Amino acid sequence: MRALSPDDARWVAAVMEQRRQEYAGYSPVFWRPAENVIDLHARYLRGLISSESTTALRTDDGFIICQRRGAEGFVDDFAIQHPGSWKADGTALLLAVAEELRRSNLPAVLRVVTAHADLPKVSMLASLSLRLVEQWWVRELRPTADPAVAGRITLPGFTGFLCSAPPVYDPGGPVFQAERVDADTDISLVERHATALGAVLAIVPAAPGTIRAGELQQHGWTVASDWYLGSPASPAWLPPSVGSGPPG
Repeated sequence: MRALSPDDARWVAAVMEQRRQEYAGYSPVFWRPAENVIDLHARYLRGLISSESTTALRTDDGFIICQRRGAEGFVDDFAIQHPGSWKADGTALLLAVAEELRRSNLPAVLRVVTAHADLPKVSMLASLSLRLVEQWWVRELRPTADPAVAGRITLPGFTGFLCSAPPVYDPGGPVFQAERVDADTDISLVERHATALGAVLAIVPAAPGTIRAGELQQHGWTVASDWYLGSPASPAWLPPSVGSGPPG
């Protein structure tokens, strides 16, 4: 294991492109990849890797990029070339980035996002004692109007944002992402308004096992991404030396 460098950015972008192609089979609109974006993504990644607020590590098979955000480390860009390597390389990378934060006298609390259907990664996160705290439920829409102006949307019962997807994705139009949905708001109201705003996809976050999550499931929404939180703890099967000490 070693530190990820800006020179690795194109390799990282290629691994992420491989992951996007895989994820597109899980939730075709939410994860639909844009075409010919490896170079564009690599330029963005070079800046991210170089940032003083980033801890980035790699193995021969995968990498992790952790952005420090307040009292948490946020991990979105975290991928392995071969799914069978999540247990070994994924575990080692996550434990190592947590140790790097501790050595910098920072909290080793990580918030990690993954596709809900990426079962090897999900299993690895759970094995390190991270908790599933949030899920992004999605609903594909058929717009009934031209897209509205992007920005914050405030309507009776809920608020959110009409926005474009990140440049590496292409859902086919704007996305409505809910920020707050009141407990007594029928989820079908969110669908109708998002459709009238010209959105091709609606996203509603919900904690697992809640009434809201049950309502979303009943209305045909599906989970696209899972959000895990916690301070990684070595699983019982891992030798004590793995994941400790500086990257080699």
